[in-house]
Amino acid sequence: MRIKLIYWLKQAVQTALIIAAVSLAVDWWRKPIQPLGFAEQQFQTVGQQAVSLAELSHNRTIVVYFWGSWCGICKYTSPVIQELHAAGVPVLGVALKSGAEQDVRAYMDEQHLYFATLNDPQGDISNRWQVAVTPTIVMVKNGQAVHTTTGLSSYWGLRGRLWLADWFA
Repeated sequence: MRIKLIYWLKQAVQTALIIAAVSLAVDWWRKPIQPLGFAEQQFQTVGQQAVSLAELSHNRTIVVYFWGSWCGICKYTSPVIQELHAAGVPVLGVALKSGAEQDVRAYMDEQHLYFATLNDPQGDISNRWQVAVTPTIVMVKNGQAVHTTTGLSSYWGLRGRLWLADWFA
């Protein structure tokens, strides 16, 4: 019985390491490129708040979340991002090709999403970042992207990535 338990424990650890390695490789391959000078640019959120990445991320890590109202995976990831925001993590969303500003605001109200969001109706911001997949989550500290991930993410997975970004950046 003990030998079987050790065997299955080894299998579980090996599988977890393979999944982690594949996940990191996919994140690296899909990694967006932060445009030069983007951090200093001023933008208006859908709530008419003026923001810049440099100001928001000064001496702290923020989450920049590229999402779309049409994105199936975003329907699962957006509540996680909202939970991070509610826990005090600064979040800046970028609503990719999700309609006019009032459409984005209505969708966010309907889904109970209250983090600051830029509307990107034509995909210009996302194209400048070379975002290839939604959702894409970029962690930015002091105006510089320090970590990215794409696809489905859990609250604790993102919390761990934020902790690593704060620790190593």
